[in-house]
Amino acid sequence: MRLPEKRIIEIKELIKKEKTVSVERISQMFNISLLTVRRDLARLDSEGFLNKVHGGAVYKEFLEPEPVFNERVKLFPEEKDRIAREAARRINDNDAIILESGSTCLRVVRYLGDKKNLQVSTAGIPIADELYRLMSFKKDLEVSISGGIIRPGSGVYVGPHAVNYFKSINVDILFLSAVAVSPQKGVTTATQYDSELIKAMVESAKKIILLCDSSKFGVDSYINAVTLDKIDEIITDKNIDKEILDKIKNMGITVTIV
Repeated sequence: MRLPEKRIIEIKELIKKEKTVSVERISQMFNISLLTVRRDLARLDSEGFLNKVHGGAVYKEFLEPEPVFNERVKLFPEEKDRIAREAARRINDNDAIILESGSTCLRVVRYLGDKKNLQVSTAGIPIADELYRLMSFKKDLEVSISGGIIRPGSGVYVGPHAVNYFKSINVDILFLSAVAVSPQKGVTTATQYDSELIKAMVESAKKIILLCDSSKFGVDSYINAVTLDKIDEIITDKNIDKEILDKIKNMGITVTIV
């Protein structure tokens, strides 16, 4: 029987090579119990090597963003990851959700592996790509992408086709990102295209959860998209300005700090 540390190294080599692997396969290959496999995977998950999913694991670098998103994703990665992990806790089996197009929403994909029978819609091309990769391992995931006009530099579908798609669906939760948020103006965006898309998404969802790191608060962008009274919950990091936080809480909005 292999020593635990040697086994961990060999499991890492297997996952790095195959990208996705099931608990049962590891158990058979290494002649260890399913419980021991899950403990090993939990350890590697805590070390940041992989993401545990229902019935197995996915190599972390298998779910890395495409170049179009790389610069944005580099900003506040630890904060965004904590926000995404917390957001995933709001998702139940059999839910229909929208992941908007921001870099924090992209990270939520990493935490969908243990959810069953999800329907996920998005206008974000990098998000759709990550969902497609996850589908190679997770067969009970249904993914829809809006289509439309690709806005240069953002990897997002916008325009009438995208807006009409979101007007045609009904979902349990919208996970919304933002480039700017203030108590006075709410969520604001850079273009009219983005504003129209967000408004259509908001109208399609029973619950709206805003995911954004603290750097996005206290500033306004060019176009108003949605006021904060439409938001059910905000998930952000502990560096949010206290004065802004108090103003938002006084509006009756649930704010979760991670």
